[in-house]
Amino acid sequence: MAALLGRKCAPATLPVSQTQPLSPHLIKRCADDFKFKYRTTLCKIRADPLDPDSIVQFKDMYTNLVLEEGYRKRRRPLEYRDLFDLEVNGEFPKRIVIQGEAGTGKTTFCAKIAWDWINNRPVVPNFKWVLVVPLHEAKQYTIGEIAKSYLSKDNPATACQITDYIRSNPKDVFIAFDGLDEFGGKVIQQRNAGSKPKSADQTKARGSSSERGDIALTDILCSDELNACPVLVTSRPWKVDEIRCDVSLRKLYTFIHVEGFTKENVEVYIKKYFEDDVATADELIQLTKDNDIISQNMAPYPIYIAMLCLMWRKLGAVKREKFRSFQTFSQIFDEMFEFLKVYCAQKAITDLASPSFQAYLSQIEKSMKPVAKVAFNGLQENTLIFREDDFEQCSDSLETAYRLGVLSQEKRLSSVYDKSSPYLQSTIFFPHKLFQEYMAGGHLASLYDLDRNEFNRLIEQVVLPRKEEFRYLLYFTVSKDKTIANHVMKCMAQLQANFRTRQDKNFLVDVSFESQDLDTAALVRERP
Repeated sequence: MAALLGRKCAPATLPVSQTQPLSPHLIKRCADDFKFKYRTTLCKIRADPLDPDSIVQFKDMYTNLVLEEGYRKRRRPLEYRDLFDLEVNGEFPKRIVIQGEAGTGKTTFCAKIAWDWINNRPVVPNFKWVLVVPLHEAKQYTIGEIAKSYLSKDNPATACQITDYIRSNPKDVFIAFDGLDEFGGKVIQQRNAGSKPKSADQTKARGSSSERGDIALTDILCSDELNACPVLVTSRPWKVDEIRCDVSLRKLYTFIHVEGFTKENVEVYIKKYFEDDVATADELIQLTKDNDIISQNMAPYPIYIAMLCLMWRKLGAVKREKFRSFQTFSQIFDEMFEFLKVYCAQKAITDLASPSFQAYLSQIEKSMKPVAKVAFNGLQENTLIFREDDFEQCSDSLETAYRLGVLSQEKRLSSVYDKSSPYLQSTIFFPHKLFQEYMAGGHLASLYDLDRNEFNRLIEQVVLPRKEEFRYLLYFTVSKDKTIANHVMKCMAQLQANFRTRQDKNFLVDVSFESQDLDTAALVRERP
């Protein structure tokens, strides 16, 4: 989060300038600052997931996504242009959750809403403000602090004034929370431990917004605060179950599924990517049609199509032919990381046949092991943003990860009120949570030989109890070695009580398929 220049709203002690309502001029000025931030950050798309220099304009790469509305235990198609025309009991739902698997375009969907608001497109209502909040960055802040951090340095609006405006004009503000699955802890537990819903009389009795203080994100998610403000939340499916399992929350939320690309939109995206090379685009489009696994399991996911496009552009005919045999998510990530290592090594050693080139590749592989450990530790704590201190024992590995494109660094201002932190801080992050999960899977798999007891402890006590959360971690772990895959599947078999439903059995099938091992698959077939 950028500099959080406004103090937390505190009762009765604030200067008049912080408690008086925002003027119409400042309301518009805040909106202009929000729009500037989105134009320069959120609405810039990386054409290549691992290349920070591949930024393109939003309109040049955005491709429509498939949306489906949950309705009576079924789904019905929903066009993006109809999203804001949804009605529940005669009015637009105040809480919407957009759920989709990793890489289906949830963050880009939020960017699309911001883009249409910036450009006054009729598909998005004429909200005064649209606030897009990445939850993995903002989990410890309040809504006023977050909005304040989006403003220019010379904008005098305070966090308290922003909060007051949202409270007083909830229907004029649209909030999009991106990445509920990246939000620490359980929303339900935090709700029960936090504030209780207030009646209208109780709210009135508490006095002005400034006296009530700023608003925690969990209170918005649970509709304990700003219940008249339209809020959209994106998440992977496993985290959405927390909302579904709470009777009162389930009634508040409308559930929408994002399914990525249609076959037609895959073609649109590839043609946009290869706009100057029609023949190459046509070759890749044909591959997505000919390979059923790619067509059914990868093509719908924008992030995988982006990775395929990157490698298709860079690789020669022999490597391209290898793509035709891809069947799993892990295979495409393995190929991507091999490509990155070779690409990085070539910059230092041009003779690919020399022993020194192979030694350089091996050194890169060795350097990534400490990074993989940090990635795994981060997943356990649901940490996706790191500090330089997290890599203090492996600074050389960190530099190598930067060169590969596996990690990115961003300088951010700390709060001027946080005296314990340096004014300028470095934040470090993977380009997508899937890349962190891939690295973490490599670390977890390595423990099978290095420390079998620790491997078993992590699988049985950490990973499997949170199996849906760690689905992709398991995919990448079992893909590393058939012996590991077999061992993990036997661990799952010992926990039969946790794998009773059809959904659980499908989970076992998916994990075993990722291993590409017949013996592991046989263990699934043998289960009752």
